[in-house]
This record gives sequence, structure tokens and C-alpha cells, in this order.
Amino acid sequence: MSQSTLSVYPRGWFVVAFSSEIAVGQAKQLAYWGEKLVAFRGEDGAIRVLDAYCAHMGADLAGGKVVGNDIQCPFTRGSIAAPASASRSLREKIPLKARQRVWTAREINGVILVWHDSAGGAPDFDIPVIAEYGSADWLPWSEFMYSIKTHPREIIENIADRGHFPAVHRTEVLDFSVTIDRHMATQYTKGFAKLPGGGVDNFASTTTYHGPGYLIMKMDGALQNYMLVAHTPIDTNSLHLRMGVMLRSSATRRRPRGTSPNTWRTSNRIRRRHQDLGKQALPRDSHLL
Repeated sequence: MSQSTLSVYPRGWFVVAFSSEIAVGQAKQLAYWGEKLVAFRGEDGAIRVLDAYCAHMGADLAGGKVVGNDIQCPFTRGSIAAPASASRSLREKIPLKARQRVWTAREINGVILVWHDSAGGAPDFDIPVIAEYGSADWLPWSEFMYSIKTHPREIIENIADRGHFPAVHRTEVLDFSVTIDRHMATQYTKGFAKLPGGGVDNFASTTTYHGPGYLIMKMDGALQNYMLVAHTPIDTNSLHLRMGVMLRSSATRRRPRGTSPNTWRTSNRIRRRHQDLGKQALPRDSHLL
């Protein structure tokens, strides 16, 4: 665990929830970057993220009711409108101090992201779409979240750390390189892992940080998979680290013609087992922080 603290919060896209955490009509309180926020999903299915405390009387909007695409203040039952549901002329009539701050939010690849910039700048890069996400040929994310007291750089530095693979992940690396391009840091790795039951899994992976808090790894080997690693500062010395593992399934969600029920069920059980094992890779890193 690192004892250093952030002197300034990083700038970029940060995951604040998995999509599965917020249903239509639901509000969720969030605490990031030393601030309290509220995220809610309107009847149109879109996510909106606001400052948690009402600019009018300071009520915690997480206790409010989602009505249509707005959220009601629990004190006054007045509706707080996000920009998408309030006209520009109406917003301009509201005094600056009375305007509810709206955070720039996106929902993509099964996660909800918020743009953070202490200087108030607008987003200048996007998070790429994972084309396979939601496909019938791929299992959904296996999701997990850790609370860690550490500096974000302790996690980011793994992108350039070849030496920890044999000891921590029990894999042998044959080829390893890292490139930096604008907001992206990409690791290219080839190697092999000895399987517990015998045999060798030869793999190749491409792992990219998009900004300082969102990482996607695509791996080809015995099983094709994506891994998500996303860390978001809670305060100056702690963060939430979310992880997702998504595997390609050789069996679709409907049993293919000619495949016995037992073979089909066993195939998907094996893949789900590998998906859960993939989550163990991160604790091996994080317990060292």
C-alpha cells in the first residue's frame, strides 16, 4: 500500500459504476474526487450525473425520486432537470449560484463514465467501443470492485512492468513492449502459461490505458477474453478499482444444433470458471500495493 497522496486529481474519463448498478428510475449516490455526486437513470434509459446536494436548499438528491428524466428534490419535490431535459432559455434564467452542476457522463461497454477535469475543461478524447460487448458469442462482464488505499500511479505503472509477470501472474513473457501515444499507453505482450492440469497456454495480449483511469486488455490464447481495469479516486489517498472479465464462448446462449445439452452446459461452465479465475489476477497485483 502506498502512503503517498494525490496533490491534484487526474484528468480524464473515470468509471463510477457498472451499467448493471443503476436501473431505470433508480438514483445512486457516488463519492469521488472528494465530492458527492448522484447518478440516476431516466425513463429514456439515459444516465445523468449531478452534484449530490441541491443548489437550492442543500438536500441530498440521492434520496429523491426519479420522475421522467429528472430527479425530484426530497425537500421540496421540485424537479431538477439535466441539460438534456431543460431548454437553454430556461437554464439561462437561473442564477449561476442556483444552477445544479451537471457532470459530463457517458455509458459505453457496460460501464458509466464521468469526465473529470479540475480546471473545468471539456473532454478531448473518447473511450472506444468494444464491438464484441453484448454479442451472443460473448459472456457478459464478470464484475468486481475493490476499495484500495493507494496512489493511482501504483496501478498505472504495471503497464510498463515486465518483471512481475512470472512471480505475480505465473506466466512467462517472451516478447514485451510499451508505446505512448497522446492519452494512450499500450502494452504488447506474448508469452505462455503452464496450465494446472497440464499443457501450455500460448497467449498474446494488447493492453491500453485510455487516460489515467480506464484500461482495456484483449487477450488471445486458449480462451479469447477482454479485461477491464478502471480506477477512480475517492479522495486524495484512496480509490475504487473496478474489474471486469468478458470471455468469448464457443457455445452461444442457445445450444447449437448437434451439440448435446451436457456438452453445451459443461462448455459454458468451464468458460465461466475461467472468467472467475481471471478476476484473481488483479488481487495478486493489488495486495502488493
